[in-house]
Amino acid sequence: MPLFVLLSLYIFVIGLVFGSFLNVLIARLPRELSVVYPPSSCPQCGHRIRFYHNIPLIGFILLKGRCRDCGGKISVKYPLVELLTGVMFLLVFLKFGISLYTLKYFVFVFLLLGAGLTDVFTAADPEFECGIIPDTYTLGGAVVGVLFSFVTYPGITSSLIGAAAGFLSLWVPAFLYKKFRRQEGMGGGDIKLMMMIGAFLGYIPVYFIVFGSAIIGSLLGLPLVILKKDKNYMIPFGLFIAVAAVVYIFFEAQIMNLMLPERL
Repeated sequence: MPLFVLLSLYIFVIGLVFGSFLNVLIARLPRELSVVYPPSSCPQCGHRIRFYHNIPLIGFILLKGRCRDCGGKISVKYPLVELLTGVMFLLVFLKFGISLYTLKYFVFVFLLLGAGLTDVFTAADPEFECGIIPDTYTLGGAVVGVLFSFVTYPGITSSLIGAAAGFLSLWVPAFLYKKFRRQEGMGGGDIKLMMMIGAFLGYIPVYFIVFGSAIIGSLLGLPLVILKKDKNYMIPFGLFIAVAAVVYIFFEAQIMNLMLPERL
């Protein structure tokens, strides 16, 4: 088997492992619980999950989607999150190869997945009033993005300007909306997520990602509002922002040519 295929398989498996950890973050960070202790357990019967049943994807298949102790159904979201993370890591590797940028975008994609999926899952959970994007992803991610900018594009100046531009791009309309409509129009987590994205990518991509997330939100969010029959329903917008940022990562050249055609 060629070395490149083996390396790609290895990256995919690493992604699955990080996807398994992401499931822990999604479940615990919004509830302000430790992500280290206690060990993973069945949410229905409380029995600790055996280590060989915690193997990403394989554990779910071996258990046939049910807890070994109580027979309770295991949500399919767990293997899907693992698979999605594995695929995203693989795609990053295939695009950027063996480079520092691959490491940077591994971290960036992981944070985007965490923010977007946590927002969606908490929005769908009756325990929460609306979607939540923990500061661990956004504020912590912004710091990491700035640190990467010392050794990778876009550079420290663009990174800092990007963080400010990302924050203001949603804070200003949210402030105006609240001032004139007397109600929240954008969650603080979404605003900080854009700040994190600006820190990683610089200020120019902020414009596309805000515009792209608005389009995606209109296409997917409006039908959700109609189904909910609630015009004030708080759409988990963090997922749309994350999707737009991922699109930018993989199609940066094409998007930049559309935004700045004079560069051709």
